[in-house]
Amino acid sequence: MAKKGGFFLGAIIGGTAAAVAALLLAPKSGKELREDLANQADDFKDKAGDYTDYAMQKGSELSSIAKDKANVLGEQAGDLADNVKDKTKDSIDKAQDVSDTVLESFKKQTGDLSERFKKSAKDVNDQVDELGNIAEDASDDIFIDVKESAKKAKDTVSEGVAEAKETTKDVPEKAKEAKEDTKKAVKDTVDDVKGK
Repeated sequence: MAKKGGFFLGAIIGGTAAAVAALLLAPKSGKELREDLANQADDFKDKAGDYTDYAMQKGSELSSIAKDKANVLGEQAGDLADNVKDKTKDSIDKAQDVSDTVLESFKKQTGDLSERFKKSAKDVNDQVDELGNIAEDASDDIFIDVKESAKKAKDTVSEGVAEAKETTKDVPEKAKEAKEDTKKAVKDTVDDVKGK
């Protein structure tokens, strides 16, 4: 952007220098020449204002796109965090319930060690297996949620990039148009000053 700003500044300075040189070397009367130069200066000022307004509009559009996508990404991250938190809490609650059941069952069955020992061992193993399944299910769910959220975030960023490209697709054309307008205005000023 600095290169384009430098170009416009250079064009304005160059146009002013050409106007001053033309004033000194002009075959027209001073009054006519001053009128011509004042008109040319007004034209330069109007064109510079138009290009400034255009650049501000595009900047505002890009800022709006970035803000919208940042909000969407923030919501997606919040949803993921809430989802992980809920699943972790549910898993802890289930594990606590099963653990309490195992402990209670173990306490009941330690009274009669002979025949109940085999049954207790099987029940404990089954409940321990259940704990393992709960933990595995919870970690699988969390992994899937994180993966889906990452895909959503990627899609959101891609949408933002596409919108930004669409918004700025005519900027090179406008810059070229500004360059051509400036060249023409400088040439017209020089021609007016020379009396062509």
